[in-house]
Amino acid sequence: MIYLIGFGAAIGSLLRFEITTKIKKNFLKNWPLATFLINLTGAFLLGFMFGIHLQQNFFLFFGTGIVGGFTTFSTLNAEIIGLFNNKKLHKGLSYMVFSYLGGFALLLIGFFLGKML
Repeated sequence: MIYLIGFGAAIGSLLRFEITTKIKKNFLKNWPLATFLINLTGAFLLGFMFGIHLQQNFFLFFGTGIVGGFTTFSTLNAEIIGLFNNKKLHKGLSYMVFSYLGGFALLLIGFFLGKML
């Protein structure tokens, strides 16, 4: 079981690194778009996995492992604090609100979509 999670987390972390690198290179430099998109995608995927009642070993690999390694709550909060510390209160507040509310909304959308299948 621990190997399923560890292998999945390695895959998720590498995906996050690649996506973050590409987004930071090609898109917004002053707003944490990469973490935002990664976390919203992860919220949707976890909701979907709960909705379809993914079998435990598959959930450990995909949910806990890949999505857990892919998403990053700590980076989200560090980026929010960084924006506040740099006197970018509006960006920090919008990032915080859109991340938390968007993540919750996409979790629910993924869950109900999964229930429909």
